[in-house]
Amino acid sequence: MSEPMIDLLRNLPSATPDPARAERTRVRCRTRLSAVAPPVATVPKPLGWKTQLWQPLIAVLGCAYVAEAVVQALRSYGRP
Repeated sequence: MSEPMIDLLRNLPSATPDPARAERTRVRCRTRLSAVAPPVATVPKPLGWKTQLWQPLIAVLGCAYVAEAVVQALRSYGRP
């Protein structure tokens, strides 16, 4: 930084807490927060037969994948 800038910064008054301003800010924040309405809880729509179909399908595919991985590992390394 340039010397004049450093001099200007040096001459600035030190920051001191202002209790009145802090209280005004606190009141304003509490007012704003209390004015915000809480979100309305919505009931999710039931997915029905689609959920009953895809969840077991994913489980079966996952088990098949793990079983195939074990078979491939046994083929690669041989059985002990």
